[in-house]
Parts: sequence; C-alpha cells; structure tokens
Amino acid sequence: MKKQLFLLATLFLFGTVLKSQNIDDVLPDTIADGPFTMKYGSMTIKGYFEDSLRTGNWVTYFPTGQVHMVEHFKSGKRDGIYLKISRRGSIAEQAEYSMGQLHGQKVEFNPGGKPKRIENYDHGKLHGLRSVFYRQGTVQEESFFRNGIKDSTSKWFDTKGNKIAEYHYKDGGFDGWQRTWYANDVLKSEQFFKENTAAGAYRLYYKNGQLKESGTYEDGLKTGLWQEFDENGQLIEEIRYKKGKRREKKN
Repeated sequence: MKKQLFLLATLFLFGTVLKSQNIDDVLPDTIADGPFTMKYGSMTIKGYFEDSLRTGNWVTYFPTGQVHMVEHFKSGKRDGIYLKISRRGSIAEQAEYSMGQLHGQKVEFNPGGKPKRIENYDHGKLHGLRSVFYRQGTVQEESFFRNGIKDSTSKWFDTKGNKIAEYHYKDGGFDGWQRTWYANDVLKSEQFFKENTAAGAYRLYYKNGQLKESGTYEDGLKTGLWQEFDENGQLIEEIRYKKGKRREKKN
C-alpha cells in the first residue's frame, strides 16, 4: 500500500513539473499591466505583464520555494535565456531564444550535470553541430545540420570513444561514402551513395580486416559481379546481377 501511495505521489509531482512548462493555455487573455502571481498545481509562477503580454523575467517555483524555471519574455514571446532546474538544484536544460524561437545554443543535462545533448539553432532550426552523449559523458553522436536538416558529416561512437560509423549527408540524404567500423578500429563496411541512393562500390569486411563481400550498386540495385570470400581470403562464390536480378552464379 505504501509503495502504491509513493508511486501515485511521484506521478503527481512529475506531472506537475511537466505542466509547468506549458502555462500559456491557462493564463488570462487580458490582464492589467504590472506584476503577476498565480498558482499552477503545486507550482507558483511570478512575472510581469505589459499590454496584456508577458514581458521581462518570469520564474516558476517548486512548492519548497526553489526555482524550477527562469524565462525571459519580450512582447509575449520567449527572448533571451531559458533555464530549467531540477528538484536536486542542478540545471536540467538551458537555451537561448529570439522572439519565440530557439536561436543559439540549447543544452540538456543528465542528472549530475553531464551534458545529454548540445544543439545549435538559427531562428528555430537546427544549424551547426549537434552532439549527443552517453550517460557517463562520452560522445555518442556528432552531426552537422544546415537549416534543420543533416548536412556534411555525422559520426557515431561507442561508450569507450571508438568511432563505429561515419555517414555523409547532403540536404538530409546520404551522399558520399558511408562507413562503419568494428570496436578494434577495423573497417566493417563501406558503401557509396549519390542523392540518398546506393550508387557505386560496396564492401563488407571480417573483424580480421579480410574482405568478406564486394560488389557494385547502380540506382540502388545490385549490378555486375558480386563476390564473397571466407576469412582467409578464399573465394566462395561469384554472382552476376543486372538491375538487381541474378543473372549467373558460380561457386
């Protein structure tokens, strides 16, 4: 019974924290200029109105009086720094806004203060480096964005910091060499794409570095001679393709 009550209390508090981030729907449509205070669930929200619009610093407090969120508004829109603080007193999220849109850097943190995600924005769209981290703090992914879509190089790493994948993008689609690695830094696979379609060489390798399979794609379909090898480099079979269909097989 005690466990059930504890669970219900936890869910209630968690829901209150979530709701405190979306108060626009409960704010009055018109209000006199000047300071404003309201209760929202167990939270307390304080700020200022000017011409019936939020302006200046707005602060949301936990029931204990501890600060939960700090926001700055201009003409009713977020503008400037935004901070979200956990019950433990550590920063959970920080971001920069310009007239209601993310503009600048946004950082989310794991409990304990290590970054969870670092993103850069330009007027509401991802633009620049985006980094995602494992819980222990090592980098999981590094990707570049342009106007909200992936562009240039994206790299993936395992928990020990070894690079396990590198993808090249153009306008959000694969373009160029796409490569993966085993944890021992040995190349695992490589494939060429053009405008998000497989178009060119494909090679797959064993952990010892020996070639396992090789062939060519054209317009996303297997074409020409494809070969498969064992771990000692001995040829196992050869298959010829035309527009993705087998034309001939030789063991």
